[in-house]
Amino acid sequence: MTQTHNEYFIEKQQLPVQVVLVNGEDLRGRLFVAPCWREPILEVDAPALLNAPDRFLPMQLDDGTARLVAKSHIVLIRGSAADHELIGEPAYVSVRCTNGCSVSGRLMIAAVAPNTRVLDFLNHTSDDFLALHEPETTVLVHRRHIMVVLDETDGAA
Repeated sequence: MTQTHNEYFIEKQQLPVQVVLVNGEDLRGRLFVAPCWREPILEVDAPALLNAPDRFLPMQLDDGTARLVAKSHIVLIRGSAADHELIGEPAYVSVRCTNGCSVSGRLMIAAVAPNTRVLDFLNHTSDDFLALHEPETTVLVHRRHIMVVLDETDGAA
């Protein structure tokens, strides 16, 4: 049997995720990320896809069906935690989102200046999705759907 050549085919790896939308819908499946020598990692591989200018991303659901998901309607994406050393200073925060979801975890702050606060980090990073590290998972939270951030480290911004 001969395989037909698909000129639109681009090899990808699959990254297992849980996606929560603004309406509360919970999608479980896989995102397609660029191939790499290692297993895909949510906080490393997904941001390139999520912060790209494309408005939709393809996702294969656990039942095998595919969906094109509007990135603007994604509140958060949850996946396995990375097994490598995290870079930056941890700030323990709780985030409340527009759809009622709450997430608590470590926000790793890369110092843009001495004594960078959570407020400085939130205001001076350009990525649409911020990584929060829970004990067993990493959660990428869409900045546009964050209502309130509580800095549990010192209670101040």
